[in-house]
Amino acid sequence: MWPHSAGARPWASTLIGKDPRVMAWWCLDGIPPGLAEPWRELWRWRSRPLHCVPPFSPLARGSRDQRNLRRRGNIDGWRQNLEPSNNVEMFPPSGSTGLIPPSHFQARPLSALRRMAPTWLSDIPLVQPPGHQDVSERRLDTQRPQVTMWEQDVSNDRQEPGRRGRSWELEGSQALSQQAEVIARQLQELRRLEEEVRLLRETSLQQKMRLEAQAMELEALAQAEKAGRAEAEGLRAALAGAEVVRKNLEEGSQRELEEVQRLHQEQLSSLTQAHQEALSSLTSKAEGLEKSLSSLETRRAGEAKELAEAQREAELLRKQLSKTQEDLEAQVTLVENLRKYVGEQVPPEVHSQTWELERQKFLENMQVTSLQEQVTAQSQEQAILQRSLQDKAAEVEVERMGSRGLQLELSRAQEARRRWQQQTTSAEEQLRLVVNAVSLTARKLALAQLRQESCPLPPPVTDVSLELQQLREERNRLDAELQLSARLIQQEVGRAREQGEAERQQLSKVAQQLEQELQQTQESLASLGLQLEVARQGQQESTEEAASLRQELTQQQELHRQALQEKVAEVETRLREQLSDTERRLNEARREHAKAVVSLRQIQRRAVQEKERSQELRRLQEEARKEEAQRLAWRLQELERDKNLMLATLQQEGLLSRYKQQRLLAVLPSLLDKKKSVASSPRPPECSASVPVAAAVPTRESIKGSLSVLLDDLQGLSEAISKEEAVCQGDNLDRCSSSNPQMSS
Repeated sequence: MWPHSAGARPWASTLIGKDPRVMAWWCLDGIPPGLAEPWRELWRWRSRPLHCVPPFSPLARGSRDQRNLRRRGNIDGWRQNLEPSNNVEMFPPSGSTGLIPPSHFQARPLSALRRMAPTWLSDIPLVQPPGHQDVSERRLDTQRPQVTMWEQDVSNDRQEPGRRGRSWELEGSQALSQQAEVIARQLQELRRLEEEVRLLRETSLQQKMRLEAQAMELEALAQAEKAGRAEAEGLRAALAGAEVVRKNLEEGSQRELEEVQRLHQEQLSSLTQAHQEALSSLTSKAEGLEKSLSSLETRRAGEAKELAEAQREAELLRKQLSKTQEDLEAQVTLVENLRKYVGEQVPPEVHSQTWELERQKFLENMQVTSLQEQVTAQSQEQAILQRSLQDKAAEVEVERMGSRGLQLELSRAQEARRRWQQQTTSAEEQLRLVVNAVSLTARKLALAQLRQESCPLPPPVTDVSLELQQLREERNRLDAELQLSARLIQQEVGRAREQGEAERQQLSKVAQQLEQELQQTQESLASLGLQLEVARQGQQESTEEAASLRQELTQQQELHRQALQEKVAEVETRLREQLSDTERRLNEARREHAKAVVSLRQIQRRAVQEKERSQELRRLQEEARKEEAQRLAWRLQELERDKNLMLATLQQEGLLSRYKQQRLLAVLPSLLDKKKSVASSPRPPECSASVPVAAAVPTRESIKGSLSVLLDDLQGLSEAISKEEAVCQGDNLDRCSSSNPQMSS
């Protein structure tokens, strides 16, 4: 039988001891779609609870059959096959006899092939014989006689016991015939199933062959994949090497560029530092020159002031000379008059000789003054020339220092240019090396690509092709980056070269300008040297002339001093006489002045005494007036105090009310009669004190009248006091007026 075949036993052995539902579904998966549908439907209904099963379904009919068989006691053999268990055997032994239950056909392990086979077997179509299409119908037909037999048994059980004998015979014959039909059908089904097994074996052999072919193809594909991976690894290694080379080249170019930039920065910093040093030195020199110029200007200002003072002194000397000349002329006229007076007695020869001598002296004096003026002017010119010479020498020194600084800057610029040329050549060589390395890497990559394209390869796998595409894209990107970096390096080198060329041209222009300035300074120095020589010669000549003029001046001064001494002696004698006259007159004037001063002092003393006396009288009058005012005020206060005391005592003793009452009686005579009648009646002293109070409360008119009288009295008293004060003040004024005429007298 096919259930005990070698191909079915491992699948069946794997299903022993598992969940019956899992086993049933596992077995049903291997059956072809047309045969497995009824059994799946049956299993689906069996897995549901009983209240969910429809009443006319095969499952419901099976449950009724089971109840009938349980009544008859023949259900035990079928129960093991219908109810699921964990230890059920899928296939009966080969030597078993009897009827095959329907569960035998439900648990076919055809799904094991489907489970054990690989996934690609689903693409291979299964060969299905035409007999498989009606398997479910035949199995239902085999089950129908058994169901009818069970129904008949149940119905016969309900019949009377007298009919059981005949029914047993009929049932036995019918059961035998039915069993024979069932056995025949089962044999036919077994034959068909053997044919199906044979066909399935053939299909399994075909599938095995296909599997072997596919395994060979898979091995070839795996080898091709390994080769592709190895090639990809090689390409990756080459790409990594190219990346390393590119990185090294980039690092080298970056380092070289940084070195070039650093050198350029150092050169620029050195140049800027040198320029700043030169500028600082020039600024310091300029400051020193400015200071020296300011000092020279101050000196010139001082010299100008001195010159102005000298000119003023010269003017003063000229004025004095003019005055002396006038004096001399006056003296000369006097002398001439004297000589005329004496000449009458002296012979004319002596007169002419003296005249000639005086004339010579006067001419010598005039020459001396002119020579002095010339000497002062020449000395001033000499000082001015000497200072201008010093200024020119300082300017020449400054220009020399500037030319030295410019020469140093020119040498530094030439050195920087030479270094820059060396750096540009080294950068070009390094760029050439970088370009060669990039071209070599590009050639290597192209050769690797050509080799890869030339070698025959199996059809590439999708992931290997994608990886190769990515590697090619990475290679292209790296080539583009290398070209871009080379282009950037070339641009940077070109920019640095242009900058160096511009700096070189600028430095050459600066050097030319400095050379021109140096030449101009040298020419100016030569001209200044010539001017200096000329000035020195003029200074020497002027010093010689000044020495000769000084000698002549000393001689003339000596002669002039002697003449002046003589004239001064004469003038002194005359002035002494005049001075004695003036002193005598002055003494007389002083005596008269002393007398006038004494009389004036006496007059002033009398005026002061009179003034003090008048002030003392005024003070005494003021004190008397103050004392009189104090006395009157004190008297007024005493009167006021007496008045207040009198009013207080009157109020305390009731006299004021009596006074008011008397006044009222004087005003109103009718009230007097009432008062007399009241006073004639005898009353105690207490009543007498209360009567004025009662009498003091008349009408309002009487009170107003008494108050008006009181006010009139007070006004009269105040008028009397004011009159007395006025009289006192008049007396005081009379006294003061009587004292003033006495003081004036």
